Amino acid sequence: MTSDFLPSFPKGPFRFVALDVETANNDRGSICQIGVACVRPDYSIETWMAYIDPQVDRWVFTYLHGISAMTVRGAPAFAEVLPVLREALAGYTVYQHSGFDRSAVSAACHHANLAVPDWEWQDGVQVARRAWPELRNGGHGLASLKRHLGLVFEHHDAGEDARAAAEVVLKAERAQVDKPRYSTVSAARQARHTEDFDLIDDGDDSLEVTTEHVIGCPASTAFEHALSPRALGTTEITQGNLNYSHIYLKNFFEAFPEDAVGGSNRALAAAREITVNWGGSAAVMTDLDGAKRFFRKRGWIRSFFEHNAVEAGDLVLIEETAPYCYRVVAQPRQRPIKASGTT
Repeated sequence: MTSDFLPSFPKGPFRFVALDVETANNDRGSICQIGVACVRPDYSIETWMAYIDPQVDRWVFTYLHGISAMTVRGAPAFAEVLPVLREALAGYTVYQHSGFDRSAVSAACHHANLAVPDWEWQDGVQVARRAWPELRNGGHGLASLKRHLGLVFEHHDAGEDARAAAEVVLKAERAQVDKPRYSTVSAARQARHTEDFDLIDDGDDSLEVTTEHVIGCPASTAFEHALSPRALGTTEITQGNLNYSHIYLKNFFEAFPEDAVGGSNRALAAAREITVNWGGSAAVMTDLDGAKRFFRKRGWIRSFFEHNAVEAGDLVLIEETAPYCYRVVAQPRQRPIKASGTT
């Protein structure tokens, strides 16, 4: 019976996912339905939805979403569903439309004595505010955006709302493309970059995730360029790079698109992002820090260094595989062979 309520999760890769939940009552942990919209590299969306038995006696919001105790009879508990989602969403950015969904997942985890998943959450409302600042007074909620953008979905169904949230992000990406570039971009390119950024505090906000995802690599375009990547250049890794998880791009920074270059902090993030393939299970989407001249999002770089056993003095090659798509390749220097002993 449980398997009927818990369908197989779509197989990746995905650009990002959007998640939405419905709850039985005012307790945010009383999740009775979860929907996940998976956005593929070709911009198609596949939606996954499951009912959950919140194991509560009080149902307050049945009038809103139509879900009742009878609807979830035989459905799995949250503790049975979370392992599926924990594995499926690992490495992907998870969009929510407002902060409710993340807090609901956290509350449900606490109720079930489970560790809260360390997903990379982003808020679709903030994305919408940047894309359509003319909408005010609650105008960036799904109901308002449904009218403004002509979206077609059934509100208060987790699967439908998740898909709508994903569509909002995609439409925001297209809207951002046509906007004027930030003045900080040209300023960053004109500034002199003589500082030594090896001494970056571990709490530097450039270690955090970027504020939104923008255009990635369409599957067809990536395929067309895969056979002939364009080398942008190589950079020598310093001990500071290893200590603070960054890769200098100074020698060929001008080769990156200007609209993917932002200012010195997250508040000045660029209008678009690039996709970085580094050999991990999921590509990274980030913009570029125009002041420090490296990838703003850096959490993946430590894993890249460790996976390739990179040492100070090794080279890293940056290649463009498609518009706004890049590959990072380690090129270890030849190391002297240690003598095994004397005779």
